[in-house]
Amino acid sequence: MKICFLFPGQGTQKPGMMRGLENDMDKVQGIFEIASEVTHRDVRRLCMTASEEELRKTENTQIAVTAMNLAYDCLMRQEYLLPDLVAGHSLGQFSALNASGVFTLSQTFQIVQKRAQMMEKIQKTGILCTILGMTCEEVKKICKTVDPSGERVAVALHNTENQVVIGGEEKMVREAERKCMQEGAVRTAMVNVSNAFHTPLMREMEAAFFPLMDQILLQPPKCGVLLNCKGDYARDVEEIRQDIKEQCTHMVRWYDCMKKILLWENIIFVEVGVGKTLTGMIRSMRVKEKCYVVSDGKDLKKLRELCSR
Repeated sequence: MKICFLFPGQGTQKPGMMRGLENDMDKVQGIFEIASEVTHRDVRRLCMTASEEELRKTENTQIAVTAMNLAYDCLMRQEYLLPDLVAGHSLGQFSALNASGVFTLSQTFQIVQKRAQMMEKIQKTGILCTILGMTCEEVKKICKTVDPSGERVAVALHNTENQVVIGGEEKMVREAERKCMQEGAVRTAMVNVSNAFHTPLMREMEAAFFPLMDQILLQPPKCGVLLNCKGDYARDVEEIRQDIKEQCTHMVRWYDCMKKILLWENIIFVEVGVGKTLTGMIRSMRVKEKCYVVSDGKDLKKLRELCSR
């Protein structure tokens, strides 16, 4: 039986999210201590008592979500539950790379903090909007009719076969949203983020973020790693480095990543973080027999039972 750890990204944060770990704080305290030491923030307080408004700030969001992901990962490892594969959705990719041994904990929080700071400094502002009920190719065509250049509105994330997120300048996104509804979309919903992540609007951040990524020493992964922009397995550390850079302005191909994993049999998907967003996407893909889903990363009893089969 193989285990795949799925790490969620921005949007899973919520006030008091650390309460789910109250009975295990002695086991995960080191994660929050390192996070606070690197970022010079009280990360434990962010995850325990920060308000919804405070958590909406990009830097707070990304540090807190990463800390929660890695705390759940720490619990797994203390139970000798180690992944054969890892994948992280958007921001979650940094947690996945830590879990695979590519980054140390200190490097992970250093990178996540710098990335968030660069995102917050961007002068151009935009929005993200989820389109439900249309394929990625259908949505891409509509975005092209609204903005042939692809600079002002584009697909930002391809989550499932019929769940696509578009992003860019608000006026352009609203027009593309309207056309999608006319062309058969079932529903649309704005994403609660501060800018149009994974689109060309984020190009400003590259000048500061790329040099940091060039100087970070990456270690070869100890397990399989799925990359967001490649939509496939990483072959080496330089391909990982390049994918991290591309993630600033390019589409997250999550659906392609999950299709690769679903070629396996006897595999357990575990959501390692807050919520059930990613395992919900897996279930929507009509998981075949001999694939198992554990939405609660703390359900160690269920995991042990599945691993023993």
